[in-house]
Amino acid sequence: MFRKEKSRMSILIIIMIIISMLAGCSSGTADESVETGDQVETITLNLNHFMSPMHPVHAQILEPFANEVLDKTEGRVEIVIHPSNGLAAPPDTMDAVESGVIDIGFVLPAYTPGRFKLSTFLEFPFMFESALQANMTAKDMYDVLQEHDYKTMKLLWFGGTDIGDIFLKKSISTVDELSGLKLRSPGPIYNDVIKELGAVEVSLPVSDLYDALDRGICDGTFMAITALSSFKLNEVTSDIVQVDMYSTPLVMTMNKDSWNKISEADQMIMEELLAQFPEKIGMLYDSEVEGAIQAAKDKGVNFSEFSDEEMAKFHDLVDPLVDKWIADMEAAGLPGEETYELVKNSAAKYK
Repeated sequence: MFRKEKSRMSILIIIMIIISMLAGCSSGTADESVETGDQVETITLNLNHFMSPMHPVHAQILEPFANEVLDKTEGRVEIVIHPSNGLAAPPDTMDAVESGVIDIGFVLPAYTPGRFKLSTFLEFPFMFESALQANMTAKDMYDVLQEHDYKTMKLLWFGGTDIGDIFLKKSISTVDELSGLKLRSPGPIYNDVIKELGAVEVSLPVSDLYDALDRGICDGTFMAITALSSFKLNEVTSDIVQVDMYSTPLVMTMNKDSWNKISEADQMIMEELLAQFPEKIGMLYDSEVEGAIQAAKDKGVNFSEFSDEEMAKFHDLVDPLVDKWIADMEAAGLPGEETYELVKNSAAKYK
């Protein structure tokens, strides 16, 4: 009897051990499946831009943005940056974004002339006094630009550079001395400005401007002061006439299908980070101006201004071009008058 009881106890203990082992195996399998379910599926996005890896916008804006996106999405969205036109040339960037050849493009709208008409408002002569003012104004234009200029893409950010002056390879003191010079134009409005000045308009990407000035293809250019350092134009420029005219439009767009692959939660994370761009980029460009001027002076570049009388002549030539811009927009079926009033009111608000 005792032996039978002992035998039963032994069998019971063995059964309990087996059940315990099975339970342990089952528990291990369950943990494994949870880990598998929790594995991060990374969406990799390729971002192409025209600047060098040393450019302040690359180093201080785009790289930190990519790192923050990766961090805040916990590895679900990775942005790989390709500087110096690594995946697409400036004139091809927007087509590459639209078609999905690249996911994100950061470029000048002016590289595809006539396509992004409303985006030229940042070129309005004498509308802005700082990059921050221009970028905060551009922020207020997001909806109208998404609706009209970038409806085939996702508009991530639109803004501009610091304020543009005239870079030359010789010294001048009058507006008339610009006549006949070959001047690189930053965009459509400045094609008209250059014509009004009696100069010859040359269209080419800023990344090609150093060689163009060095080889005499251009006698000068309308350009933001920071380009003296960021594109080394202080090496091929002798004189700067400070006229404080405009901000060069910049845009960052994304392929719609690529955007839609991202979860709503991660889209919100990206948009929260992008919402900081107008202030960050505006302040960055403004902060670079003084250093760029000093570095250029150290290389012997001469800075001057037109006299009040010459500036009055300059205004007489270029101010009417805003009315032409409005008329051209309206003729193209775009809200030219409405956009101009929005821009003017926003620029006054952020002055």
